[in-house]
Amino acid sequence: MKCLMADRLFLAALLCILLCYTPGTHAQDSEWFQVRQGDHYQTRFFLNGDAPAENRPALRALLEKYLSIHEAMQNPRLNEGEWQRLMQKTPQEISDLLATEGYFKTNTAITRPAPDTADFHLTLPPRTKINKVTLTLTGEIQQAAHRDLLEKAQKHWALPVDSVFTQPAWSAAKRDLLAVFLQAEFPNARITRSQALVNPQTQAVLINIAVDSGPAIRFGQVRIHGLKHYQEALIRPLNTLKTGEPYRQSELLVLQNSLMSSGKFNQVDVVANTKTPNADRSADVDVTVSETEQKSMRIGVGASTNTGARIVFNYTDRNLFDHGLLWDSAIRLEQRLQAATSNITFLTDEKGYRDSIQNSVTRTDLEGQVTTAFQNGVRRYWGNAATLEQYIGANLLYEFLSVDGEQSQFNKATTLAYGLSMRHLDNALAPTKGWILNTQFQLAPFEHLSDGRFLQSQARLQGFYPLTSSTQWLGRIEVGTVTGARSVPATYLFRAGGDQSVRGYAFQSLGVDNGDGAVVGGRVLLTGSSELVQWLTHSWGAAMFVDFGNAANSWKDYDPALGYGLGVRWRSPIGPVGVDIAYGEATREYRLHFNLGVNF
Repeated sequence: MKCLMADRLFLAALLCILLCYTPGTHAQDSEWFQVRQGDHYQTRFFLNGDAPAENRPALRALLEKYLSIHEAMQNPRLNEGEWQRLMQKTPQEISDLLATEGYFKTNTAITRPAPDTADFHLTLPPRTKINKVTLTLTGEIQQAAHRDLLEKAQKHWALPVDSVFTQPAWSAAKRDLLAVFLQAEFPNARITRSQALVNPQTQAVLINIAVDSGPAIRFGQVRIHGLKHYQEALIRPLNTLKTGEPYRQSELLVLQNSLMSSGKFNQVDVVANTKTPNADRSADVDVTVSETEQKSMRIGVGASTNTGARIVFNYTDRNLFDHGLLWDSAIRLEQRLQAATSNITFLTDEKGYRDSIQNSVTRTDLEGQVTTAFQNGVRRYWGNAATLEQYIGANLLYEFLSVDGEQSQFNKATTLAYGLSMRHLDNALAPTKGWILNTQFQLAPFEHLSDGRFLQSQARLQGFYPLTSSTQWLGRIEVGTVTGARSVPATYLFRAGGDQSVRGYAFQSLGVDNGDGAVVGGRVLLTGSSELVQWLTHSWGAAMFVDFGNAANSWKDYDPALGYGLGVRWRSPIGPVGVDIAYGEATREYRLHFNLGVNF
C-alpha cells in the first residue's frame, strides 16, 4: 500500500513537472511583440529569456513584414483550415528569415492560448560570427605594376574575422570587393568562387572567396555619334579621355559631364566596349549625343524679396555663326533693377580653356542711389567647375551715379581680374556636407584708363555639416576690401543686406549713410551666418538662424547689424528652397525672405 502511494506521489510530481515545463507554457519566455492586422486573428512572439538579440528592432521588422501568416491575416475570408496551415509553416519561415541576420537554426515552438491566437516561442542560437577568411586574387593584378590596387583590394574586404555574418553584409562585401576592380583598369573582373560555410554546432563561418581580375584594360579611340549641326572638330576638345591611359569607370562620367556642361546637348550616353576589347587590350568608347535645339526664346515672370517683381525675356543661340558659340542674351525688368545682358561663350579648346565675352547695361535704384552701369569684359576659365575652377579677365566700366536725385556723377574703370572657386561637396545640387570657397580680385592698374588706381578683394566661404542624421549646420562668412584711390566707382564698393547676406534687412540696404538718408557703398565688408536645420521628413525641415554684417568706409567705422529668425526648408527637385521670417535688430522690423538653390 505504501509502495502504491509512493508511486502515485511520484507520478503526480512528474506530471506537475511536465505541466510546468511543457512547450505550451514557456515560463522563461517573455513577450516580445504581437501583430493583429485583421479583425479576428492575431500572433504573439516570445523570446527565450537567455537568448541574445542585439538587433531586436531589425528582427521584429523582418517578422512583421515578411511572414506569410501576417499577410493572410488581412484577408477577411481567412478560415480555420488555412490558419492551421499557416501556423505550421511559420516556424520554418522564421528560421529562414532570421538566418539572414546571422541566427542559424532558430528553434520555434507553437502554442494556441485561444482559437484565434497563435503564440510563437523563439529560442535564438548565438549569433554567427566569421572564424576564417580565405581571399584569393588571381589574374594580371598579381603583376608588380598593379601592387597598389592588389593591396587595396585585400584591405577592402568588409567581413574580417570575428565580425557578425549576415546575408546582407555578405552580399555587400562581395559587391564592394568586385567594385574595386571594376572601377579601375579591370572592368572584366569576376568572382570565381564564393562560399560561406556555417557550422551549426559552433555558429562559426568559414569564408572562401576568389576573384579573377582578368586583363588590364586601357582607353582606346573615342567615337562620337549623333552630331547634326556641329562639326566634330569643334566638339573634340571636350573629350577628357586620353588614348592609352588606364581604364577608369569614373573617367566616363567626367567625359559625360564635359559634354553636358557645354550646353549643346540634352542627352549624352558614354559606353566603353570593355567586353570586346581590341587586340592591344584597349577599349574603344562610343559617345552618343542628342543635340539641344539650336535657338530658343523664353519669357519668365517671378518675384524676389531682394529686387521685387520681375519679367525676363531670354534668347539663346547655341551655334552662333555656325562655329559652336553659345550666345545667351536677356532683358530683365524688376522693380529695383533693370538689365540687358549678352554673354558669348566659346567651346573649350585643346588646352582646356573656356573663353567668354560679356556685355551688359544695368540700372539699380536702391536706398536713394540710382546707378547705371555699362560693362564690357572678357574672361578665360580653366579647371573643373565641380572641384577647382579659375579665371582671368579684363573689364571696362562706365558708370552714371545719382544720389538723392542729384546730378549724375560719371565714373570709369578698366580692371584686370582673377577669380578662384573651390568646391568639396557630397551633392552639388543640395549639399549636406562640405564647403565652397569663392575668391576674386579686381585691379585697376592704369590711372589714365580709370578715375584712379584701386584693388578690390573679396572672399566668401560656405560650410555644410550634418550634426545628426536629421540635423544640419550651415555657416557662411564673406569679407571684402577696396584699397587705393578714393574715387572708386560704386559698382566696386560693398553693400550688405538681403536673402544671401544679412536677413532681416532689405536688399543692399546696409552700407554707408551719406547724411541725407541715402545709403551708399563702403570700402570694407564683413558678413556671416550660422544656421541650424532640423529635417522633419525627407523633404521638409525647419530652420533657425543668426546673421550679422555691414559695409563701412573703414574697419574702425564698421558696426555689424544683427538679424535672426526662423524658416522652412524644402528639398525640391531643382534644389533647396527656403522661406524665412527674419527680425532686423537695427530696424526693429520683420522681413520675409525667399531663397532658391545654393549661392555659389
